[in-house]
Amino acid sequence: MVTHPPPPAPCPGTRPYGWGTGALLAWWVTRHQLQKPIITILAAAIILTTVTIAWPLGALSTASLILLGLATFYGAVAAVTVTVHLITLRRWARDGWLVGYFTADASQLVHPDEGAWVLSEHHARRRGRGHGAQLRAVVWPYLMGEADRHGVPVRMATRTGTLAGQYLAEIPGLVVERVEAGVVHLTRDAIGERS
Repeated sequence: MVTHPPPPAPCPGTRPYGWGTGALLAWWVTRHQLQKPIITILAAAIILTTVTIAWPLGALSTASLILLGLATFYGAVAAVTVTVHLITLRRWARDGWLVGYFTADASQLVHPDEGAWVLSEHHARRRGRGHGAQLRAVVWPYLMGEADRHGVPVRMATRTGTLAGQYLAEIPGLVVERVEAGVVHLTRDAIGERS
């Protein structure tokens, strides 16, 4: 039987993970996925292919087929993204517990893995506007205090070197564990004794 560290307590000033915040997070994850450059490139390829094949049918038919193709493509990407996201969260909750911290503009989830707390699903409503930093300023010091109180190490990962640098500056004791396939894996050992 796998034993997990205790979960962190709720953080004042944030909302927990639940149906409403879960739906909000799924929307943010999906919107960010749909805004990725590869999705835009694939959508452009659909348009060009449709124009090339359907042009003999006329402009109206071609436009209709383009709209149908794009709606189908974006709908499929959204459906797959939401499905994978929800399956992942359900697995984390089933394999231990899942705790969330939400503001109107950002999210942070925590789940256990191999005796550590894993910080994941740190998303902002709009990227580049400081929403994630505002949540981190409140939640991360609280979570590090909770981790120290329980004697639990903390792990997180990011694909962005800039964010890895920010995380290292914001969390005392956080270090780079490894860089693998473009992902920076960070870890922090608990400071102090268990209560």
